[in-house]
Amino acid sequence: MRFRSVRRTVARAATAVAAAVAALQLSISAPLATPAGLGHDPLIVRTAHGMVRGTTGPDGGRVFQGIPFAASPTGGLRWRPPRPPAPWSFVRDATAPASPCPQLPLTLLPDGGPVLPGESNRTGSTSEDCLYLNVWTPPRTSGRNLPVLVWLHGGGNAYGAGSDYNGAALAARGLVVVTVNYRLGALGFLAHPALSAESADRASGDYGLMDQQAALHWVRHNIGAFGGDRTRVTLGGQSAGSVDTCLHIASPTAKGLFHRAVQHSGTCVSDGALTPTTLAEAEKKGQSFASSLGCTDPSSVPTCLRTAPTAELIRGVPGTASLWTANTGPSILPIPPHKAWAEGRVNAVPTLSGSTHDEYRYFTALNVDLLGGGPLTPQSSAALIRLQHPARAAEILGAYPVSAYPSPNLAYSALGTDQHFACPARDDGRLYSGRVPVHAYEFNDPQAPPFIPAPHTPQGAFHASELAYLFPMDALPLPSSAQRRLSATMTGYWARFAATGNPNGPGAPSWPRYTADHDRIQVLDPDRTAPTIDFAADHNCAFWHPVGTS
Repeated sequence: MRFRSVRRTVARAATAVAAAVAALQLSISAPLATPAGLGHDPLIVRTAHGMVRGTTGPDGGRVFQGIPFAASPTGGLRWRPPRPPAPWSFVRDATAPASPCPQLPLTLLPDGGPVLPGESNRTGSTSEDCLYLNVWTPPRTSGRNLPVLVWLHGGGNAYGAGSDYNGAALAARGLVVVTVNYRLGALGFLAHPALSAESADRASGDYGLMDQQAALHWVRHNIGAFGGDRTRVTLGGQSAGSVDTCLHIASPTAKGLFHRAVQHSGTCVSDGALTPTTLAEAEKKGQSFASSLGCTDPSSVPTCLRTAPTAELIRGVPGTASLWTANTGPSILPIPPHKAWAEGRVNAVPTLSGSTHDEYRYFTALNVDLLGGGPLTPQSSAALIRLQHPARAAEILGAYPVSAYPSPNLAYSALGTDQHFACPARDDGRLYSGRVPVHAYEFNDPQAPPFIPAPHTPQGAFHASELAYLFPMDALPLPSSAQRRLSATMTGYWARFAATGNPNGPGAPSWPRYTADHDRIQVLDPDRTAPTIDFAADHNCAFWHPVGTS
């Protein structure tokens, strides 16, 4: 989930990567393909590094949690590409999740509650021993060659954990579901000239992306033991996880690691998307961060950073709100995604992508209502827009007049939704559709269970509201039969897409393929799931992206 705004509140290697990949591959034997695992016990599975024991879920499916896919990135392995985990000779307990990667708790509500429903958001973490993944399999333990979904959590590359997502509902549809931890914040994305100087490709940053690709390598070599098909891997994520998925599509080191992609509410190519910075920009911000820790002597910066307490590395630092993004320079992402697409240097795979109808209402409710002192007025809304959009303020105020909305909060939310989510998602879909099959959606349940109390901003289909329909959440049960039917429709769509590259199937409303010429986006609504041709008009995309919007 995207948290540039939340972070502001909290704060107030071609050779290197190739060597790491080679090390990971050399540490792994031939692909394992015994779906039931070891002997006659389906709860014990032999991986390339050792045996793991899982548990049986309430629906009869198997769950394996806390499986290491890389070595603990501590000490001298801080800010280095991931290394293979050490093998073990015992049966490792895999019945409980591992620690989330280091992060602050998101307990920001006035009552001390978390602003997101994940357990990691309540507890935070200071453990760097965190490169683990979790696997869900369908209730039928004898299944072979099942499609695989690898899921990257959101959280602005600074929050969240794979264990926040319950893959049971999607696994029940015949998928093997894998959720992944990856290094976050400074530990995952810090670039610095001193770190670049010690790297074989003279670059730094993007360690979190390297972790994600290490997990994909683990899947390639191990998923057969859990019944999965290494040739049918779908990579997906939401918000920052979706942006990272977008980056892997443009990454040369991800070639062949996945075969389809799912992107929820996060893009990396079009205007308004969370595009990566340059290495020079990332290093400049990294120097400011290092200075805040007292690491200023160029000759000792790496040592200073690697001996800094974890708690210091995750504390809020003023001016770093946009720091924890990927950068172009490391060989995992040598050129910007838009250039990779223009030059045809992408991992073009079938894609299912979309956004929610009211994305930005969550951020308005959180940052304005709960943390910012109350609802906007016409005057404060105009002042905020002038501050955030100095060059286009008059145009934006004309395009989103407060008088056209029930409240200033909703007017401000509409422009944030359209600028940062809806129109970039559509633009990326238009770009992708020239090369690969695309199925585009908009989630639109106006009564989706909210994450936070929002007395002044009805949440509607807010950012991340669709996740409860795909990943069951005890804290957010779906109260109505119509919502539960929509959940069943969505899990069916997602599972068929992972299996075939096409979400359509018997008994489900027809979902047309998206093309720029036939601008049809599937609306996922409890009352009616069907395509619309009104998405661009509804989200004012001609205003934000006037080229190619007709």
